[in-house]
Amino acid sequence: MRWFIGDLQGCAREFDDLLRKIDFDPQADEVWCVGDLVNRGPDSLAAVRLWRDIGGHGVIGNHDVYALLVASGRWPRKHDTLGPLLAAPDGPELLARLRAMPALQFLPAAPGSKGQDAWAVHAGFNPRWTDLHALAARVNSAPHDDAWLESQELSFMTRVRCCTAAGERSKFDRKAEDCPPPYRPWDEFYRGEPLVVHGHWAWRGHYRGAKTIGLDSGCVYGGKLTAWCQEEDRVVQVPARGS
Repeated sequence: MRWFIGDLQGCAREFDDLLRKIDFDPQADEVWCVGDLVNRGPDSLAAVRLWRDIGGHGVIGNHDVYALLVASGRWPRKHDTLGPLLAAPDGPELLARLRAMPALQFLPAAPGSKGQDAWAVHAGFNPRWTDLHALAARVNSAPHDDAWLESQELSFMTRVRCCTAAGERSKFDRKAEDCPPPYRPWDEFYRGEPLVVHGHWAWRGHYRGAKTIGLDSGCVYGGKLTAWCQEEDRVVQVPARGS
């Protein structure tokens, strides 16, 4: 089975709890993290090691972008929890795995399953993007260098919450219903058929829309870590452990 998991943000213990709860079998199952594997939480190093060890997949998130650009020296370091990851002997290998992740990924449902075809992306899509398959082919195949990490398209996909129909993005990050006019939640403009599975919006929490499902339930803030099974259309959650 294929499982999509919301923002880990270094919550390694909860990640382990969730894998145990879904009875994850790396020989038969697949994990796709929807970005932000690292930062803010207590143990980014352990979270990424566990993700690597189970053969995890994912799409890149804004905190992953930050970690990579700090590690390369492109961006100055701000207050973060990345020290052990950046200093670890296997840190360069783990960061290379994060850098190799696609920006967006189309994942068709297994034949005969209850699920539906899905796009995985960290934050969301620009309303002006009408051919996501062409976009994915172009963006994912480009060199994943620092310029790619700083590109406008990747920035939109990893940071949008509220925007206009023309694709102007707002920095508003609270509840979806409170997006200040003329901005609206990005998914109100989505016209594609596949379900979009995303993270990034902890204030919105886990929700199910007409064509979207949000998996960022704020584990790093004391909420829950959420997983969605594509084949069974089933949600599983574990609580944050706290300090």
